[in-house]
Amino acid sequence: MEIKDKTIALLIDSDNVSEKYFAIILDELSQYGKVTYRRLYGDFTNPKANGWRQALLEYSIEQIQQVAFTTGKNATDSKMIIDAMDILYKGNIDCFCLATSDSDFTNLAMRFRNENLVVIGAGEAKTPASFRKACDIFIPIDELMQTEGDDRKEGERAKPGKSRPKSPAIKKRNAIIRTARQILDEEADADGWMHFAAFMNDLRRKENDFTPKLYGSNSRPIQFFKTLTEHNKPAFIVEKMNNVDKIKINRD
Repeated sequence: MEIKDKTIALLIDSDNVSEKYFAIILDELSQYGKVTYRRLYGDFTNPKANGWRQALLEYSIEQIQQVAFTTGKNATDSKMIIDAMDILYKGNIDCFCLATSDSDFTNLAMRFRNENLVVIGAGEAKTPASFRKACDIFIPIDELMQTEGDDRKEGERAKPGKSRPKSPAIKKRNAIIRTARQILDEEADADGWMHFAAFMNDLRRKENDFTPKLYGSNSRPIQFFKTLTEHNKPAFIVEKMNNVDKIKINRD
C-alpha cells in the first residue's frame, strides 16, 4: 500500500514533544496527505507549556486543556487516548499521527493498525522501540533537526578549493543501499524489476523511520534512489513503465 493522499489526524503530547519540532512534523506529514485535525494536549496552566503559545497561533492548532487531577498520574495521555478513539469512531480519518516519545501510546497505535489505519509516530531518539515498531512510519524529529543543523554548519565551514568532510548523513547511505539491494534481491521479478511502491512498503517494514532527509537529501524517495551511487556509478535504476514507477539494481 502506497501511503499518500491520506486524511490525517495529528495528536500531540505536549508533555513529550517540544514546539520546536512542529514545523518538521507538519512538513513530513505533507507527503502523506492532508492534516485535518491538529490537536495539542497538555496542562497549559503549567509554565512548561508556554513555548507552544506562538505555534498555536501560527499553525492554527487546537489546544486541548487537561488539568492533572492527581499527582503522578498522566492525565494528558488519558485525554489524548480518549479523543483519539472518538475520532476513530467518527470514521472520517484513515491515518493517525501520534506525536509523542511515550511508550504508553503503543497499544493505541496497535489498535489503529488493527482497524487497517495508517499509523505515523513522531518522537525523539529516546522513544521506546515498542512504540516505534507499532507505527507504520516513524518520524525521528530530533534526528531530522540535527541533520538540518549539520547541513547548515557544513555549508558555513566549506571553503573554495577544499572538499567538505563527509557528514553522518552521507555515511549512512551505504547502509540504506545494502538494505535496498537485499529487498530487490529477494522480491524483484525475473528481470530484476520491482514496483517502486511495493519496494517502499518493504523498506518501511525494515526501516520505518526512513526519510531521504536523514541521508542529506531533500528530494522525494524516487529521486533519492536515482541519485544514490556506488563505486562511482548509480546504485539503482528507476524508470516509469506503463505509468508505473519501477526500480532495479544497476548491475552494469
